[in-house]
Amino acid sequence: MPISPPPHHDIYSIEDLAQLIYDLKCANKNARISVKLVSEAGVGTVAAGVAKAGAGVILISGYDGGTGAAPLSSIHNAGLPWELGLAETHQTLIANGLRNKVVIETDGKLMSGRDVAIAAILGAEEFGFATAPLITMGCVMMRVCQSDTCPMGVATQNPELRKKFRGKPEYVENFMKFIATELRVLMSWWEEPIFLRLRIRLRLLILSLIYQEFLCRI
Repeated sequence: MPISPPPHHDIYSIEDLAQLIYDLKCANKNARISVKLVSEAGVGTVAAGVAKAGAGVILISGYDGGTGAAPLSSIHNAGLPWELGLAETHQTLIANGLRNKVVIETDGKLMSGRDVAIAAILGAEEFGFATAPLITMGCVMMRVCQSDTCPMGVATQNPELRKKFRGKPEYVENFMKFIATELRVLMSWWEEPIFLRLRIRLRLLILSLIYQEFLCRI
């Protein structure tokens, strides 16, 4: 989610969020505003309010994953698996006639092509990867990103520590290829391009919702 400028340092309500989105779109009318929500009980209701506030993307983030910058005390008992929040958000937006207005993205330690397939089945259109690509670049999850003492040279500005960085863009590229390959293997087991079918069915659902909304207005 974009960093909020003054006077929007604190978002206490949907109205505050709507004002922030409005200000951002005034600055760039073509901006694609993304709002990140933690997966938990009731997130669908919040997502409906976010969609009405004018966001273009709703990101449902699970309790797991992350870059390693957060302390362990901030991670435990915070949120639910992304599967639960994603399913609730998708169903709530459909029930309120808002599914066609936003794109749903999910993240939270997606580690395999199977995770991507499950997310697509539950209604996601976009998928975020952070932990796994970071590890492919050499991160060992020391959780000292904020201290400028990263021993692998990933999250530091110290010239001496940066010399230890051994990551290459090709590592992340290969990882994403493995994800795509596993997804293709799953599709071949299902003997049909089920992932493509899921995306097509989701698009057809959104188009049908748009058509129903049009009929209600005439």
